[in-house]
Amino acid sequence: MTGPMRWLLTGSLLIACTVPQDMALGTGTPPTRETPAPAAPVSRCAAHDDLGGLEWLPADLRLAVVIDLDAPELPAAIQRLQDGVRTAAGLPVVASLGLGQLGLQLGILRPQLQALGIAPRELALLHDRAGAVVWVLRARCDLEALQAAMTTAWSLRVRTVTGGAVAEAVPGGNGPTFAHEVVFLSEDRLALVPPGTAVSLRRWLEGPTTSPLAVGGQPAPPPGERLGEIAAAPIRGILAGRALQTGAGAAPARTLRATGEALEIDGPSGP
Repeated sequence: MTGPMRWLLTGSLLIACTVPQDMALGTGTPPTRETPAPAAPVSRCAAHDDLGGLEWLPADLRLAVVIDLDAPELPAAIQRLQDGVRTAAGLPVVASLGLGQLGLQLGILRPQLQALGIAPRELALLHDRAGAVVWVLRARCDLEALQAAMTTAWSLRVRTVTGGAVAEAVPGGNGPTFAHEVVFLSEDRLALVPPGTAVSLRRWLEGPTTSPLAVGGQPAPPPGERLGEIAAAPIRGILAGRALQTGAGAAPARTLRATGEALEIDGPSGP
């Protein structure tokens, strides 16, 4: 094979290898240049990912709410929830304040996730025993591309810690453009946590999922089991005054379920 013919054949193979899948199907547009992307494109993440189950929920959390972002009635359910928690008696104050601002929080968070090519179907809102607000989602992505995108879009640096990795604000930088730190968890889950808490909350999120034995009693069902028993809805959750564990001073768990028609607290006949 002559030199020019070999060059043409090799060039053709290289071009074929870089054609995106949608181009191969005849639905895309010709790429202008193959360059490293600063942000992870949608095609690198599994679309509409759920949380991959709820058995990972820590035993001593104070609040766990699962939000179905794909539910058509989610906006109406958010309004029902916000109106209801402001007037419901007996709910923990911190939980009520957080849930009362759910629509505003999602309005800020979702565009920031979409800028990185992340569009989960489910999102979990957690409060730890000290009241720290944690968002958890699952993103089955090209991890290196996703981490590179975070450093560019959110002004975070990724560093390895014992058992995993976290993304934190760059020391001495101009300030973060994202209001959270990121914890990389098992099963492709990501947690968005308050600044300065990534390492400690990583240990909590990967910690025990069952409660210790109460004196003379049996351990309470794990939070993931209790939450999984609530009927499907755009918003469903469990909460307690102190924690969802058994033992001295523990408050009984309460449930909430919000649809476009109603907010149910402690079941359909709740207040």
